[in-house]
Amino acid sequence: MRGRSQIGVGMEADQIAAKQVLEPAKLVRPADILTHIEEHEVTHGLYGWWFDDTLPEVPRGGCCEFDGKHLLYIGIAPPKDRPAKSGSATPVRKRLWRNHLRGSVRSSTLRQSLAALLKDQLGFEFYRDAGDRVRMAKDHEENLTDWIEDHAGISVVHHDAPWQLEEALVRNGPPLPLNLSMSGHPFKSTLSAFRKALGRD
Repeated sequence: MRGRSQIGVGMEADQIAAKQVLEPAKLVRPADILTHIEEHEVTHGLYGWWFDDTLPEVPRGGCCEFDGKHLLYIGIAPPKDRPAKSGSATPVRKRLWRNHLRGSVRSSTLRQSLAALLKDQLGFEFYRDAGDRVRMAKDHEENLTDWIEDHAGISVVHHDAPWQLEEALVRNGPPLPLNLSMSGHPFKSTLSAFRKALGRD
């Protein structure tokens, strides 16, 4: 069974795009995402991260479900206030690959949330840099990347102004317990507390 699919967006084109993220025909493996976005010409857009049941602390009531995974987080590229620079990597490619998949807990909100939730399960250790930003050792980052590959799937759609969809879905769509910005989900305070404690032991 899927979770509730009320999309909460108005225009028909936006509804179609949102449905492709909330009710995908298939989920893309993280290792295959670059090929997928190139084949489907996704440059700007909205993406969803789906995870299996190995994040037991995360409540999944009402979340969209597909192929044994739940949609727990959505993101966009580029943000409304940071348009893509001419000649740079396409926003979706840069965001998914360089930030979420090959990035660090310092630069990726999603990676930091996952690391906080998996801290005890995977034995992650954290520290704070001079700017009070959370960091992990390289081998721990690599272990997190491996975990994501094994336990996650991605849905993605092209949209020229994805921020319009993001706000509507976070505020009015199915529950997204790993989203923090604009979220009213009851898990937000718990997740925020986990993140704030990192590197302060």
